[in-house]
Amino acid sequence: MDIRYPKARLSPAKQELVVIEFSRTDIEANYLDTALARLQVLVDDKEAADKWEGCATFFFSGWDDDPRETAEIPELRQWFGRLSRAFPYWFHVCEKEGDTVAHVFRLLCTGHVECVNDGVVGWRFEDLQQLSGTMQVLFNHQNTLYERLGLPEEMNQRVSEEIAQILENSLT
Repeated sequence: MDIRYPKARLSPAKQELVVIEFSRTDIEANYLDTALARLQVLVDDKEAADKWEGCATFFFSGWDDDPRETAEIPELRQWFGRLSRAFPYWFHVCEKEGDTVAHVFRLLCTGHVECVNDGVVGWRFEDLQQLSGTMQVLFNHQNTLYERLGLPEEMNQRVSEEIAQILENSLT
């Protein structure tokens, strides 16, 4: 199987993903506690952060009949923004071989669906300054997490390189 982001091969390969459900019920109630509890265990301490690095992905339940992409749903974007302010460690926990990191950016940064070619759609970010600022905020929180937990600088560097490659490929 080809890996879209070759630097993701640098991550310790995780055979199992942690798949986190964010329910429409919680989102419409503006309730973060369930999601935060599920995410926080991934970075509670050094051992957990090491074990769960690069393992997480997520999905939104309850929008199956909505034809819009999740990043086009305003209430979902607002809720995810609040969640990300409370849990800004996406770069550390997200899997790096699939679409999870790009999905985080689509949810946090304004943009729109755009037809790339025959039936293939992509996401065009409307404000590259916003994208850059969001990236910087998430990198800053990653650095803080690594410092607080005493995670190795080599891991921080590797994860940063993976994220940079994902963003580079997402923008081309």
